[in-house]
Amino acid sequence: MDTLTCILNLARLKSSVYCRSELGSPWGLHFAPRSCAVFHVLHRGNGFFRVAGAHEWTPLHEGDLLLLPHGQEHLLLETPDTHPLRNLELDQWGECALMRWSDMPSAVLLCGTFDFEYVHDASLFRYLPDVIHIPYHAARPLNRVLELMADEAESQRPAKEVVLRRLADILFVQIVQYWVEMHGTQGSGWPGAFHDPLIGKALALIHTHPQQDWQVASLARALACSRSTFAARFTALVGEPPMEYLTRWRMQIASRLLIEDPSLRVSEIAARVGYRSEAAFSKAFKRLIGIAPTVYRSAAGHRVEAARLIHSSGL
Repeated sequence: MDTLTCILNLARLKSSVYCRSELGSPWGLHFAPRSCAVFHVLHRGNGFFRVAGAHEWTPLHEGDLLLLPHGQEHLLLETPDTHPLRNLELDQWGECALMRWSDMPSAVLLCGTFDFEYVHDASLFRYLPDVIHIPYHAARPLNRVLELMADEAESQRPAKEVVLRRLADILFVQIVQYWVEMHGTQGSGWPGAFHDPLIGKALALIHTHPQQDWQVASLARALACSRSTFAARFTALVGEPPMEYLTRWRMQIASRLLIEDPSLRVSEIAARVGYRSEAAFSKAFKRLIGIAPTVYRSAAGHRVEAARLIHSSGL
């Protein structure tokens, strides 16, 4: 199993397509900041994009896709001098809404969000840039999914929200694939680590065998290179030292086990993610997650029960 597959398999993605908007000229939209990733697809028309506070406008053409992994405040306008006609909160419509703001639309915009069920799973986003702009002509595999999403959003078919969420899940994975492939070939940064013959193998070892008693020296031996060379190259590409990355990955696995398998004792979970003592595991967990494993499990259990009660009551 490759590293990116491991990361995406563990991440419990929650995708929501909120709105397909038909906009008449002149159009301008201001989006408030979000605590999750936001995406836009300019399905029809042309426009401009700018993150709040930035000076440069990015031209957008029909079929272009934007992903803001950190959900910053931003503007989408027909022209840079268009006044934002609407201030939008993406969650104000609930499930997929079809918004017709003009009888003669010059642009069609599909908006949505990507989030993870548990906040620590969003560590994937820390490696992504503030904005990923994918022109229509540069990402043909994504275009097929986008066409399906646009068609489904406009339809009145039953269960269309379910279809759109599944398509959005696929879209997110393909955006990450695209970004890793495009920037990984440059050999720098986190995506470059996947393509690097040395660090790529190290990441695979960490992700597929987190229970191993890995140290910098043992990872270097497995890669047949010197300890100093491995540590320096890993830190340069991934952005943090090998043992910090390993600990972060172990805590993601452990937090999922704490929630999804209540029968497992904390000591058993500690052993599954490579800790010989429960005390050492608990200390590392609290340092990264902020609370002790037992407290985390209890809090998560209350959240699950509350969600179950809300669902059963029909609210």
